Amino acid sequence: MTEKEVNIVTDETLREMKKHGTERFPFQYYQEHFNWNRLETVEWHWHSELEFVEILQGAIECHIGEEIIELREGDTFFINSGVIHKYQAPKVCREKQCMFSDILFLPEIIAPNSSLIYEKYIRPIVLYGKPFLVMRQTQAWEESVQNLYHHIVNVCLAEEDLTELRIQAGVSELWTRLFHYLYREESEQQENKNILAQARLRKMMQFIWDHFHEKITLDDIAASANISKSAALRCFRSGMQTSPVGYLNDFRLNRAKELLLTSHSTVSEIAVSVGFDNVGYFDRVFRRTFGLTPKQFAKQGGECV
Repeated sequence: MTEKEVNIVTDETLREMKKHGTERFPFQYYQEHFNWNRLETVEWHWHSELEFVEILQGAIECHIGEEIIELREGDTFFINSGVIHKYQAPKVCREKQCMFSDILFLPEIIAPNSSLIYEKYIRPIVLYGKPFLVMRQTQAWEESVQNLYHHIVNVCLAEEDLTELRIQAGVSELWTRLFHYLYREESEQQENKNILAQARLRKMMQFIWDHFHEKITLDDIAASANISKSAALRCFRSGMQTSPVGYLNDFRLNRAKELLLTSHSTVSEIAVSVGFDNVGYFDRVFRRTFGLTPKQFAKQGGECV
């Protein structure tokens, strides 16, 4: 069992930097404990690995685009490869903590991407399958999936002979049982649109990371993905629940927070360096967002109200 970092580190496209498992065996099991008094959100990220989660205690919300999925004790959850998501405390938080276990693995652990098995039974899910699937143990097939998940977890915990072989066999069986629930041939065209929207969203986020310190507009952000302003708005609304300019301002403000604590620059210099050419506006937006002026924030060492 491995502790997984709650503070997820991502690159410019929000791809999680941490590798799960090893290059020779890309599989990892985790058990995690979130204390909502100390942590409210695990921010937006995505990974190439497929993810299965079981809630052991409490509740958690998973945000995927405009979908908000509340997961409670006993639920099992699948997140497809490349899907941008975040976790946070439920709106009504009756319990102050959540415990869950999860496994992450690259699809290639089932079969090489050059194989017939990958082409017929894995690639369609990764490219056209559902972005997520919730199993609440209300049907027999859901219970069978959870039992198989428990078997894989027990293999991980036992660490006996043939562990990797038994994990690979368990994951393959798990995939076999879920294939028809994850793949909808009639919705391939719609799923293609979803994948394209995610790719465009990542391009625009990378453009913002690269150019946030410059004077950039909605037109510039949209052009970075070769789409219209209205399409850019839809991508961000669906994928991040914000607007492109809203994401840009949030990114600038969080970069400013870092600089206020780590540099010796003045507030005016920091404002300009992160893309705010009006210092008064920067001061007002910073205070509205964090509850303190930039000077107060720096003086208190980053303690927001």
